Formats: sequence, structure tokens, C-alpha cells
Amino acid sequence: MIVEPLVAYTAQQVVERWLVQLNAGLERRDYRQVASLFAVNGYWRDLLALTWDIRTAQGPRAIEAMLAEFCESSGLRHVSLEGQAATGALGEFGPTAEALVRFETDIASGRGHVRLLTMPDSEAEPRAVTFLTTMQDLKDFPQPSLRNRHREAMRLPEHGTANWLDKRIAEQSYADRDPQVLIVGAGQAGLTLAARLRQLDVDTLVVDRIERVGDNWRNRYHSLTLHNEICTNHLPYIPFPENWPVFIPKDKLANWMESYADSMELNVWTGTTFLSGEYDEAARLWTVHLRRPDGSTRIMRPSHVVMAIGVSGVPRIPKLQGMASFQGRVVHSSRHNSDIDVAEKSVLVVGSGTSAHDIAQDAYLRGGSVTMLQRSSITVVSIDQSARAYDFYRKNEGIRPIEDTDLLSASIPYDLLRQLHGPLSRAMAEADKPLLESLEKVGFLLDNGEDDTGFFLKLVRYHGGYYIDVGASDLIVDRKIALKSGIEIERVRERGVTFTDGTTLDVDVLVLATGYEPLQTAVAALFDEDMAKRVGTIWGLGPGNEMRNMWVRTGQPGFFVAGGPFTMCRIYSRYTALLIKAELEGLIMRDR
Repeated sequence: MIVEPLVAYTAQQVVERWLVQLNAGLERRDYRQVASLFAVNGYWRDLLALTWDIRTAQGPRAIEAMLAEFCESSGLRHVSLEGQAATGALGEFGPTAEALVRFETDIASGRGHVRLLTMPDSEAEPRAVTFLTTMQDLKDFPQPSLRNRHREAMRLPEHGTANWLDKRIAEQSYADRDPQVLIVGAGQAGLTLAARLRQLDVDTLVVDRIERVGDNWRNRYHSLTLHNEICTNHLPYIPFPENWPVFIPKDKLANWMESYADSMELNVWTGTTFLSGEYDEAARLWTVHLRRPDGSTRIMRPSHVVMAIGVSGVPRIPKLQGMASFQGRVVHSSRHNSDIDVAEKSVLVVGSGTSAHDIAQDAYLRGGSVTMLQRSSITVVSIDQSARAYDFYRKNEGIRPIEDTDLLSASIPYDLLRQLHGPLSRAMAEADKPLLESLEKVGFLLDNGEDDTGFFLKLVRYHGGYYIDVGASDLIVDRKIALKSGIEIERVRERGVTFTDGTTLDVDVLVLATGYEPLQTAVAALFDEDMAKRVGTIWGLGPGNEMRNMWVRTGQPGFFVAGGPFTMCRIYSRYTALLIKAELEGLIMRDR
């Protein structure tokens, strides 16, 4: 018998052959056979479809164990090709055949992505290096769509005297009811999750201390624009207009978020402070206390609470000797804006991460005499090179729906991302060599991440420790922003500081760009220490190389944490919303 080499097959045929074997194994519940379809270090990443969790299994043995635990209860079946397969490449791993797929479970429809390593001139069967399964919709609770819109005509004779606006005002007042879900924070995380929940017909209220939706961006320093490109930052359901710039100015973004909340009919209470919350295990309800703009207190009883205050948490304020004697102005970077007068004043920025650079640059542009105190090394990457980290978003903008590009992004587990970003970050550093050498010549302390994986893995692990250069680095190189590196503040004086190397500096404005406490601290501040312990560590990679306690069920029933960059909020808000809806409808137990 003549064996035809697989290289003669098209990508379409290669993927179809693999799916036939996958479905056969699933139908027979032969999970060892299914696991054998994966490369030795292949990954199966699941977003709710199998596990009601965000979970990654690496290697055939772990994949077999995950299937044995979850596959029968989920009823995963009928995995089929969606559209056309294509050839591709996965970094240094080699050529691939890859495609989007569809499938179903007992209660949901799903989408995913498969990436098969192909070996030219080899007769061996291709094996999956990545396989993604994601829950998209609950079968009994379909979301509105172009083909599934609400058809209520709202004719006044049929509905009394209340028109649409009357009903919206009444809905947002919560005069006669409590929300099912209370979201604390009206930034991109809170709004995207509220929009997802709205589509699932979950009554959701968002509260924030800000006066207007978008103020979390609107009130920042004058020169701010987003450091990453517009192609990564769309919100669910309503993409940015085509005439928008690549780098979005902060006020433009703020106004968009306000209009987004209005267009998506989100219930938002601004000027409202979350005071406290206690969970009733027996009733499975929260009792939360909110302070309204008029000073009154409103008590509500939602079933779920989501902390969406951002991933930065509580500002970290260092204890500096002599601080009480300082006669100038002290502000943490989280409170810095362009209302602070810096013209012809000496400004010391303590820190060297993104916020420190942006604030130093803004202060210089507004006439300040600026010094940056760099206490430890960071990763610096030019804005052009940083775009290589999300190049596939740029390449697919306007070519494929953002939802499809998000699936491709989610199909790369964080551990594989780490492997891919080693060569990529080194290539970025080589391209940025003139910039980096110039920084080193003036004494700036540089690194490329703890394992040479650059800025993006620092974002995932720590949400800090890097700067995407939008101009501040040139100011440092040209000594327009002075630099003190590798030292600390020994003592604060009435009109300045003394450093540990014995030098002094007169200071009018002291900006503490010193980062934030772990998000567990924010949980303790909003609720209590015991709850913070139940929830555990938030952000960073934990067991299985997935984000810890972000967007998933936590150790505290009825409590979720949402946050991160726009891309993360857009992708993962879908799964938090589905989890909450499933709990409300009794499809899964609230207690994990």
C-alpha cells in the first residue's frame, strides 16, 4: 500500500482529518485517544465550555485527566470546521494548519480554534499544539442579535403613557427593586461586563464615585493618549469609528465611554461611593451600603458583586523619613492631573514605570523642572516595536471580525505566550538598540524581564515594570528630564529631599509614582480581611499559568473581580457574564 505524505494535503484536509479523529474519540469517551492527538507539549485551553472555569491543560496526560473529569458532564460534541482552514506559523515552532471551529455542549454553543503543527516531508499525523474551546451562548438564553432583536413596538396605546425614555428613567432609579448584579467601578472593565450582562437580560447596576462616566480617563493629565493602537481597544458590540486616530486621546475616549453607556442602556450611578458589603450565606444575597450624591445611604441586596476598580488597587505610599515636615505638594500618581501647577517649579517624580514617565513628560511640557528618581531597572520599548506584541490585531483590523481575532488571541495560553515572547522581545530590543544605548549612557537602568520576555509578560505578571516610549525617553536622553538612578530618598526636608548618595534636591512638587498594593488589599478595604483571605491573590499567573482570580469565580461565593487592558476586558467579560447568568438560572452551583 502506498502511503500518501500528509504534506500533499491542504490545510483544510489536514484539519478535517484531525477533527474526525477528535469527534470519534469524544463519542467513544476514549480520552486517551483524544489526548494522543496533541503534541507532547500541546495545550488545550478551555474558557467555560468544559470546566466552568478558565483552565489550561498541557501535554497529553494532563489533557486526558481534564477530559476524564469534565467532558462527560459537559457533553462536548460535534466539533466542526467553521469557514476555511489556513496555513500559518507559530514562532519558532514551525508551520501550522489552523482553523476556527464550532461545537456544542449540553447547555451551550461554543466556538474555538485549533492549531496543528505540520511537518513537511513527514508522513506522521499532525498533532495539535493549541486547541481552544470557549462557551459563546447558553442555548436557553440567546443574546439579542441582528437576527434576534426585541420586537416590542412600544406603541403608547398598548403600554399606557410611559414611552421609552420614561421607562429608562424608571429603570435606572431602582426605586422599587434591587439589581441582580452590582458592579463597583465604571471604567472599561465595569462597562464591558455591564454590557455583556445587559445582553443576557441580567439586571445590573454600575456604581462609581466619579461625576461622569469616562472621568477615570477625562481627569488625567492633559497630554495623555493611549499607548497601544486602536485595533486592540474596541469595546464589545460597538467598535470605534473608522475615522478615529490610531492612538486615542484621553478626552475622546472618555466621551466615547459615556456615549457607550448610554447607547448600551447601562444603568450607572455616578457620584456614588461603595461603603461596605456583607454576604448572607443562607439567603445567597449581599447587603451593600452605598452613599449617594446627596449624602443619603442606599442599602441594596444584589446576588452578585463585581469589583471592577481596575487592577491597580490601593495606592502604595512609601513611608519617607521627614515627610511631615515637607512644605511642598505631595501627590500619588493615581491622583495626578493637569490641574496641579508645575510651571517653573521643581518636580521630583519617584518611580520609573509608565505612570512616572507620562507624568514627568507632562510636567516638563507644562514648564516644570523635572527629575525622575529611578530606584530599580525597568523594560523600555519604543511605541513602534511594542505594536509587534499585538501585530495580528493590526493585520486583521477590517479584515475579520474582532470577535474572531479575540479567539485567535485567546488560543495562545500564557505559558506558550512566554515562549513566543522570548525571541520577539529580543528582536524588539535589537531594533530599539539606539534608544536603549542612549538611555544607558545617561545612567538609566534597563532590563528585558526576568526571563528575557520583555514588557508584555511584565504586564501579565505584575501590571508594571515597563514603559512604552511615547516621548519621555528622548527627554531623559537629552537631559531635559533629569535622572537620579539606583538610589533612594534618605530624608524629606521642608523644601526638598536628601538622597542616599548624599546629594540633595530642592522640590516643590513630589509625585509618588510608587505603584499600588496587591488587589487583595482593595478587597480588604471594600469588605474585610477575612473575605480578602477567601478570595486570595488577584492578578498574575497562578497554577496552570492562568490569571489568578480574574474574571472567574473566586473563593467568595457571588463575588468576581474584573479589570485589565481593553483587550482583556472585551475578551473575558463574556465569560464572567455567562458564569453569572448560569448561576442565576441554576445551571451551576454558586459555590465552587
